[in-house]
Amino acid sequence: MEENTQVNQTTERQDVVENEAPETVSKADYDALKVELEELQAKLPQEPTDAEINLKKREKELFDKEVTLTLKENGFGQFAPLFTHVQDMNELNSSIKLLQEIYKQDKINNSYVPSGTTSTTEYEQAQNKKDAQGMISAKFSKLFSK
Repeated sequence: MEENTQVNQTTERQDVVENEAPETVSKADYDALKVELEELQAKLPQEPTDAEINLKKREKELFDKEVTLTLKENGFGQFAPLFTHVQDMNELNSSIKLLQEIYKQDKINNSYVPSGTTSTTEYEQAQNKKDAQGMISAKFSKLFSK
């Protein structure tokens, strides 16, 4: 009985395969589809060759050296590891200008600021008041007080 069911199943499969006749396409349609397939394959990105890979690697190394030299010229050589994200020279130049502005601001903020109040002398007080007689008397008082 099991053999009968297996034989029936195999005959059914053969019938299905025979009923599926190959689909035919006209020569003109085939040629049009082939041309379209070739056009689409031409648009696909091609895998780069070893020479192209080496060329891109050398271009990247050259650009990294150029970035390092430009930073050293502007006095920011120690900041080279921070500029790995830069893609072109315009971006590098704008980043350097920004860094220079930050450096100038920091330099101004950290410059010498006198602490405390300064004492003004009699002479400076008279000078601020534009008092010529007070200025002269302050100078002479220093001379004669010795």
